[in-house]
Amino acid sequence: MKAVEVSLRPYNGRLFVAHTAKQYKAAHKRLFAADDSIACGTEGRFGGGEGKGGLWTYLVWAEKPHTMAHELSHVALHVFERCGIDPRSGNGEPFCYLLSQLMLDAMKAKP
Repeated sequence: MKAVEVSLRPYNGRLFVAHTAKQYKAAHKRLFAADDSIACGTEGRFGGGEGKGGLWTYLVWAEKPHTMAHELSHVALHVFERCGIDPRSGNGEPFCYLLSQLMLDAMKAKP
């Protein structure tokens, strides 16, 4: 199985979720045309950059739910930075709703 795309709605960009290091390595090479050594990650990893079609593309790998929440938080924070949104605005509700939805979608994508 390969990394699965998860919607970033309503924000622009693409997000792929891998549940194993092997999936992450293969997806990173496919999406970014480069290898990514995951030597610094033992349970998860977050990567991002300009992908095909000029869309910002994110790739996360996590094997456990708490690690998935951590890696997806990096995605949410970066998306908000790109959009000029303070993640603390509205008592953090926009950030929390995005993170909750990404977690639900990522867990559904798990084999």
